[in-house]
Amino acid sequence: MTSIFGIQSDLPRRALKEMRNAATALMVAGVMTAGAATGQAAMAQEMPELSLKFGHPYNETHPLAKGAQKFADIVAEKSGGKIKVQVFPNSTIGSSRELVESIQIGVVDFALVPTTNVASFYPPLDIFYLPFLFRDSAHAYAVSDGPVGQKLYAGMLDKIGIRTIAMYESGFRTITTAKTKVEKPDDMKGIKFRVVNNPLNVATFKALGANPTPMALSEVFTGLQQGTVDGQDNPVGNVKAFGFDKVQGNITLSNHQWAGIMFITDNKMWSEQPENVQALFKEAAIETQNWERKELNAVEAQYLKEMEAGGMVVTRLTPEQSAAFQKAMEPVWAEYRGKIGADLVEAAVATK
Repeated sequence: MTSIFGIQSDLPRRALKEMRNAATALMVAGVMTAGAATGQAAMAQEMPELSLKFGHPYNETHPLAKGAQKFADIVAEKSGGKIKVQVFPNSTIGSSRELVESIQIGVVDFALVPTTNVASFYPPLDIFYLPFLFRDSAHAYAVSDGPVGQKLYAGMLDKIGIRTIAMYESGFRTITTAKTKVEKPDDMKGIKFRVVNNPLNVATFKALGANPTPMALSEVFTGLQQGTVDGQDNPVGNVKAFGFDKVQGNITLSNHQWAGIMFITDNKMWSEQPENVQALFKEAAIETQNWERKELNAVEAQYLKEMEAGGMVVTRLTPEQSAAFQKAMEPVWAEYRGKIGADLVEAAVATK
């Protein structure tokens, strides 16, 4: 038998065909790899030189902080090092509220900020913290990524000039206390309780009979340690990352609110960039959003195990206990349905 190269061979035709196919595949792969590298190099060549600031309030070990750093790394890689995004964690360039203000005046270029803090500037975002609105994570993603979310972000851009390019998360909020095991609404009565500085959060815990005390996230550990407050509410990841489990004896998995973390940017800076830079920012934001959500959900179970092993009492509410908390929220819904917009609330509830 003669090969395709004119050399005598005893190999069967089928084997020769497989060799030809393998050689062709290698050639195509090589061309594609070379093409991709050339394309990426060309894309990087077209990028401007930029130095940008990215602030957030999270500890470097938190998936949110890691997601922010991944964003910076992706942008640096795909721009050939021309676009440098410096990440400032742990509220080092401002609290959540201060970061929103800094975005507005162009001092900070990107930030991760909880929806409830941004709602102080654009009230319709309170819908994200309407207690017990979301059935589960899938429902929260469908609302934040779908038509309801897009309508909110467009309105926010129009009203306050801040653009939303992704929605990270820190999960569902829990209740932690120093000594009180919280299993029913009455257990919250009289507790000095740290809340996010937003009227909806204050109203939520007033409805439970607590004494809500607004406080920046960066101040919570000291407040708990010194007894300024006896409890607080945060997702599992924050409880662990900020060490609240070291100064709190109980955690109740109340899941009363979903903590969407907005990836926001200065729209003036954004508008000054060419389309290829805007596309890079958007693609990197969505890529890291999806990574961060997956990572957060993966580590929460491990965090709970570690906290429980460290002596923290973990309370998982029964459906009946959860229903009692939901019923206690009826006055909050009655007050905020009109403020947020009944149509918007109904659209979120109906989202599949």
